[in-house]
Amino acid sequence: MNWLEVLAILGGGVAVAALFRLLRVPMWPISGGVVGAAAAHLVIGGTTVMPAPMSPVAQVLVGAAIGATIGPEIFKEFARLLTPGVIAVVLVVGLGVGLGFALHGLGLLPPAEAVLGMVPGGVGEMVAAVISLEVDSAVVAGMHLVRLLVVMWTLPLLVRFARYLGGSGGAAGPAPATGPDADPPPGSDTGPGPATGRGPAADPVPD
Repeated sequence: MNWLEVLAILGGGVAVAALFRLLRVPMWPISGGVVGAAAAHLVIGGTTVMPAPMSPVAQVLVGAAIGATIGPEIFKEFARLLTPGVIAVVLVVGLGVGLGFALHGLGLLPPAEAVLGMVPGGVGEMVAAVISLEVDSAVVAGMHLVRLLVVMWTLPLLVRFARYLGGSGGAAGPAPATGPDADPPPGSDTGPGPATGRGPAADPVPD
């Protein structure tokens, strides 16, 4: 193992991740790391293997980052959304597994890569899980990167469409006039009233 090549791969990942952050690319840490490390790996010949201890260390870091996001309030949300959340997860995961088996049936991918590539999940989390299962992580990472980038880039349109369906995205109409020249509301007495001495001079009332 050549440590200079390992450092070059790590440096390429860090450099492209920093560039993606400046460009505001969605999921810049993982996407930049993958693109930069892959580019550096290809430039130096594509034969370098990362040290074995780096994989479990990376998995521990990902797990710790996920665990740090869990607070007391999340259990209240779980209690309120447990039933619809379980239904949604079962449907989405079932659809992903079905599509994975379909890809395998068409001879496009091995069964493990096909299923793990189609099951929804974060790129970092899924890659860490795939590495622990000794599956081709590059294929699975590429599939999840494509999925997440498409979702992130189309998310503004999806949000606008959801607001339109919910009736909250339409433009508000003009505010009703409230001055002395405003039209009276429907159903009210529209006849002339007695002069009150305010506003324009009114005709005198005959005796």
